[in-house]
Amino acid sequence: MGHQSNRDGIGAEVKVVTTSGAQFATVTTTSSYLSASDKRVHFGLGENEVVQQIQVRWSSGIVQTLKDVHANQILQIDEPSGSPRW
Repeated sequence: MGHQSNRDGIGAEVKVVTTSGAQFATVTTTSSYLSASDKRVHFGLGENEVVQQIQVRWSSGIVQTLKDVHANQILQIDEPSGSPRW
């Protein structure tokens, strides 16, 4: 959830790193012409039980990093206020 960026985090870029490699996604609700979809991003982690790093680059420019996050859960990540920009 954005605080300095838009409330829904639309446009935030998310990078997930596991021992299998990195995956990327952008928060959006668009999927095709005149349609909308779930704004949550989903990553297939295979056999990985821990995500080494989740990096969120908010549309405000704030970069947020979470480390050693357990798999198989739904996270709500709130944009921090006053964080350094990239």
